[in-house]
Amino acid sequence: MYIASVSSTVKFHEFPNGNVIHNYQPGKVEGPIRSISWSKDGNWLLVVPYSGQTEIVSTKDQLKLLKTIHEVNEPTSACFQNTTKKNIGIGTKSGLVMIYDIKSRNVKKRFPRASSQITHIAFTAKDTHCVAGCENGDVLVYNNVTNSPPANLRVPKSNSITSLKTNNLKRNLVMGGSKEGIIVVWDININRSKFCAEAHKASINSVAFSPVNSDLIVTAGADRQFCFYDIADNKCIASISVENSITAVDFSPDGTYFVTASQNGHVYVYDSRNIQEPVHSFLAHKSSIRHVAFQNVQESNNSSMCSLSSESLLTSASIDNVTKRRTRSVRTSEIFGTFIPSAEPSPVEQTSVGSVDGGDSFMMALGLDKNFTDSVKHNDSVFIKENSRLPSIHDTEPSLPAYSLKVDKTEPDDSKPKQFSSTPKFNFQNRSELSPNIASNSLTTNEIKSIVKDLFNEEFKSVVSDLKNDIKYQGTHITYQLRTMLLDMQMAMVKEFIKLENYNNRLREDICPNVNYDTNLMEENERLRKHIQFLEEQLKNLTTKKEDE
Repeated sequence: MYIASVSSTVKFHEFPNGNVIHNYQPGKVEGPIRSISWSKDGNWLLVVPYSGQTEIVSTKDQLKLLKTIHEVNEPTSACFQNTTKKNIGIGTKSGLVMIYDIKSRNVKKRFPRASSQITHIAFTAKDTHCVAGCENGDVLVYNNVTNSPPANLRVPKSNSITSLKTNNLKRNLVMGGSKEGIIVVWDININRSKFCAEAHKASINSVAFSPVNSDLIVTAGADRQFCFYDIADNKCIASISVENSITAVDFSPDGTYFVTASQNGHVYVYDSRNIQEPVHSFLAHKSSIRHVAFQNVQESNNSSMCSLSSESLLTSASIDNVTKRRTRSVRTSEIFGTFIPSAEPSPVEQTSVGSVDGGDSFMMALGLDKNFTDSVKHNDSVFIKENSRLPSIHDTEPSLPAYSLKVDKTEPDDSKPKQFSSTPKFNFQNRSELSPNIASNSLTTNEIKSIVKDLFNEEFKSVVSDLKNDIKYQGTHITYQLRTMLLDMQMAMVKEFIKLENYNNRLREDICPNVNYDTNLMEENERLRKHIQFLEEQLKNLTTKKEDE
């Protein structure tokens, strides 16, 4: 797996030691590279240079330039779609946002032009929306399905947008940061902010969602700090100070590690279970790093890294613990609030079994990541989410020494800091020693079916809830479109009626210019004429009567 670090060139580093495998320099080097984006399978990298055309670079076998996109002029930001690497989104200096088809080599779709230059662009989890950040601080959300008018979002108390990210787990969450140090998470289904905080005292340079917990975010600022927030609890979990301003941050695909890049060109690798000190660092560039991104890894590759079978690891006792504690709610902040200081792990932790790739994924440690639903893999993360379906390491009974930590139920020692530990990595050297002890108590078929059924029911409810939200959202947009069409039609009818009335008035004036066609005035004149005749007759009668007398 590679880490791509970007300054005026792109360097591909081997993870985690940081050895430079490839070094790519765009055709024109006039300044720092504007943006990069990995394809879905991690074989292609999309590069937008400071000036010039967008380029697609392949890293599969050897580093080589695949294509230069000449059809779009003055690009400023670009990214791959999440569901396919056939299409990419591109923003330009003139405010254009479009979707480019790599295979057919033409622009597939054009969205309404923005009022200023596009600085950031991203797609939601299922590519239903395209989100574009503008130089004037606007965040435009384009619907890629219904082509309805874009929603306009802004960071509160700010006129800028310095970073923009979408959530790969929840398609309705979008996060942005500003020069004023304000971080905001929007729910684009209702076009409102779900979380907002003054995270930094200086500009926010980079933000990232956790790939395994939708409620956990990390922000990096020019005030030499990076912070973790739980957006569900609406509070800061941790704030770590460093020596140099952080310019970029990104999570590894399994959420076990995250990297930060600094203005002095160094890249720091952190273990999510102990963020006080980096586990590794290396010099990537001689100047400030603009972007850093982990290479995307396909799910099949991730799942194959943990080869433990469910029959050898699941025991009756563990299933009972899962059943008893499935309804327990564990917040992200409860586990992530205290961190392990730099120290050697205890002997119990060294002999524990964990996930090879996921680090803290309990189901992957059990080898069930391929048989169970994707939600289990997502929710059993390094930072444990609310209403987690499986127990955390703190809930594990001491009767399972093979893969649980020993729980001391005595009074805690105040002289030592309280320590939370997540599931440690799996040690292949200890597998042969631990597996026979666990395999002695295997599950029955009915027990496995019961657990799978419960997990399926929970996942089904979650899918139904998401589907209802999507239907509600689409219905709202359709209703908006119908109302807009109706109002446009009524306005057109009024305009045509006014035109016809003006034409008739001009025609009357041309035919009889001196004739007054005011109907009310004519009726009033006729009434007065009759009244005058009546008065004249009365006067005549009175005059005749006096003469006779």
